[in-house]
Amino acid sequence: MPQRERMELLEEAKKMEMAKFRYILPVYGICQDPVGLVMEYMETGSLEKLLASEPLPWDLRFRIVHETAVGMNFLHCMSPPLLHLDLKPANILLDAHYHVKISDFGLAKCNGLSHSHDLSMDGLFGTIAYLPPERIREKSRLFDTKHDVYSFAIVMWGVLTQKKPFADEKNILHIMVKVVKGHRPELPPVCRPRPRACGNLIRLMQRCWHGDPRERPTFQEITSETEDLCEKPDEEVKEMTRDLDVKTPPAPKSEAPVPAPLKRASAPTFDTDCSLSELLSQLDSGISQTLEGPEELSRSSSESKLPSANSGKRLSGVSSVDSAFSSRGSLSLSFEREPSTGDLGTTDVQKKKLVDAVVNGDTSRLMKILQPQDVDLVLDGGASLLHLAVEAGQEECVKWLLLNNANPNLTNRKGSTPLHLAVERRVRGVVELLLSRKISINATDEDQWTALHFAAQNGDECSTRLLLEKNASINEVDFEGRTPMHVACQHGQESIVRILLRRGVDVGLQGKDAWVPLHYAAWQGHLPIVKLLAKQPGVSVNAQTLDGRTPLHLAAQRGHYRVARILIDLRSDINVRNLLAQTPLHVAAETGHTSTARLLLHRGASREAVTAEGCTALHLASRNGHLATVKLLVEEKADVLARGPRNQTALHLAAASGHSEVVEELVSADVLNLADEQGLSALHLAAQGRHAKTVETLLKHGAHVNLQSLKFQGSHSPSATLLRRSKT
Repeated sequence: MPQRERMELLEEAKKMEMAKFRYILPVYGICQDPVGLVMEYMETGSLEKLLASEPLPWDLRFRIVHETAVGMNFLHCMSPPLLHLDLKPANILLDAHYHVKISDFGLAKCNGLSHSHDLSMDGLFGTIAYLPPERIREKSRLFDTKHDVYSFAIVMWGVLTQKKPFADEKNILHIMVKVVKGHRPELPPVCRPRPRACGNLIRLMQRCWHGDPRERPTFQEITSETEDLCEKPDEEVKEMTRDLDVKTPPAPKSEAPVPAPLKRASAPTFDTDCSLSELLSQLDSGISQTLEGPEELSRSSSESKLPSANSGKRLSGVSSVDSAFSSRGSLSLSFEREPSTGDLGTTDVQKKKLVDAVVNGDTSRLMKILQPQDVDLVLDGGASLLHLAVEAGQEECVKWLLLNNANPNLTNRKGSTPLHLAVERRVRGVVELLLSRKISINATDEDQWTALHFAAQNGDECSTRLLLEKNASINEVDFEGRTPMHVACQHGQESIVRILLRRGVDVGLQGKDAWVPLHYAAWQGHLPIVKLLAKQPGVSVNAQTLDGRTPLHLAAQRGHYRVARILIDLRSDINVRNLLAQTPLHVAAETGHTSTARLLLHRGASREAVTAEGCTALHLASRNGHLATVKLLVEEKADVLARGPRNQTALHLAAASGHSEVVEELVSADVLNLADEQGLSALHLAAQGRHAKTVETLLKHGAHVNLQSLKFQGSHSPSATLLRRSKT
């Protein structure tokens, strides 16, 4: 290894060993083969990687900002101050529980304010977007703490927006010119719905990237402002401060050291032929080549500068709370443990606290109390915490649970996954979060519905597109054989129908009882969808269901006049029969949809067509008491003498059912006293059914009375009284 690189490696290790602190990445030793530093493994990786991976909960963003500020404050409060000079998301690492560890001190200067004579990139080093304007203007300018403050502001912007600064600008020189002219990353990308505290953080960020370094706050001031965003658990603070009382002797009260220009420390001299272990032995910083244990790691020159926890004061801008976390090696407490006797699994108390935190959207609390074994906890209703968060619409809690690897494929007692619930409730942000995970996108619930079925039902275009982009199946069927296309047609969701058509959905796919999407659209009267589907290649407007009904039958049955008209215009067979030999006119007459019946008659429907039962349209309308339809059929010259079931006329059917107004319309000398196959007239049938008003109507028009009519009446019934009076 070249001598210069070896010296740089040792210099960085020396700085990191000096900076033992909770939010600084610790060095455990130096490896000779391959040559490198041995440091704590950071499971989550860099902040840069995390910000690009998925949306983060706001409480976690605030915590990251605060912990970074505290870590930088510690570096600046060392004696002499240690300037990082390359602070950016790539150099901020996170452990398994998303706590900050500042790393990469290769460019750091431990001699306070200094000139730099070994700058790269024409005198500029680090990432250009994070360089303060004064460094760009004056390459020979003294380094000071305000350099890191500016870089921290750009880091804050990246955390709040989860974007890279000046990402659209590819030319480094253009970025430099913009920064010097006072341009900063734009604020609009700071996300949709954000907490109120975000406003204060934005104002702090703007102060930190001020063009005049003198106007930028110190990290002591920054940590004071960010501390409220990330309160520590009381139990954790007490425990750590007690531990600090034992380990750290009381220190005298002192003010924060004011950074002052210092001469650059001379680099140690080494024999160029000595081994790496010999080089290490010559370092005064006490770097350990091997890790002796956590107690060994906790000893550093920085520890002796920490105050006693009961001093109640801040030393070097580090709060008493943060000081309590600064000296216990590099590993941190990540969970707020609940006291328990057996500690076997999750206690009822812990479960209740978790549920309350999720339901109330208390992400900060959830971050403190959630333990690894609780992430996929099954609640009383069979749901998981993730189900609960989705149902409660708590997007921030969903983010935290997913960051902690909650299983998005767990089902509740109804077979629903969190994705089902999110799509059903149209929570777009949560849908996006879930789809970013490895998820079973075609999972079905107890009704065999997929998430795409819910999106189709709700007309949720955004969720539909997101699901289809993730290759959701468009042909999955529910327990009634309905695909998402059937469901969209049934619920009148034209936009979803169009999306599915563009995806090449099979519009002729049959569901239960051979219903195709066009049947559902006609049945529900969704005219635009009927027009859209009827014009698709391969679609038959005369497609029949299992019982023989066409879309025109269904439209006539529900009285959807405009749908019936468009189907007729598209050459639907107007006299097609179902399994009961009913034409659309029979169906319209039976259900009393007069306008649709008129349309069918004017378009050539047969007035005298007979069903399998032997009924004409007039028979069906009369039997069901649809006066307007009866009038229409009579006006259209329907045969009132036509015989139907049991050789009965329309008047017989109306009288037997007691429809006196229809009887009034149909009564005439020709049909008044006609008998059916049992020899009964309309009067007989009305009397048999004890329909007094109908009897009165028939008598008024001269119906013949005889003993056969009387035998159907009780001696005191109104109709019997009328018949006796008429007889006498």
